[in-house]
Amino acid sequence: MVTLTLVVNPNVTSSETITICQGQLPYTWNGQSLTQAGAHTATLKTQAGCDSVVTLTLVVNPNVTSSETITICQGQLPYTWNGQSLTQAGAHTATLKTQAGCDSVVTLTLVVNPNVTSSETITICQGQLPYTWNGQSLTQAGAHTATLKTQAGCDSW
Repeated sequence: MVTLTLVVNPNVTSSETITICQGQLPYTWNGQSLTQAGAHTATLKTQAGCDSVVTLTLVVNPNVTSSETITICQGQLPYTWNGQSLTQAGAHTATLKTQAGCDSVVTLTLVVNPNVTSSETITICQGQLPYTWNGQSLTQAGAHTATLKTQAGCDSW
């Protein structure tokens, strides 16, 4: 008489979720090069030779880009932005981290309005004193200054 003892090993299934940043693509998992988010499966063999199906849910957090424009007056230079000391107009970038740890690239377009200076010479007769200029009552000859604001709000003198 022959007796057979049949042992049936179960197939094994498992799943995991991994979250990465977009800049980490392609992501290598179980010999596969994954290029996008979603559910991915791999069929492996257990020590007993049975199938083991593993499912990976890959979550890909996007890199974030944003831009802003700031207008300042020349007298406000250097301008501090995200820890950088900016000394001129133009496009400036900073790479920050999101709460998920992914790159966030911010671009600042810095517009610098100039301060305006001008001078003029006015000749009057003694009998025309006091002379009113830019809200000042002038009683004697000499150099006088007034600080005004341009239409952009910058100093003009």
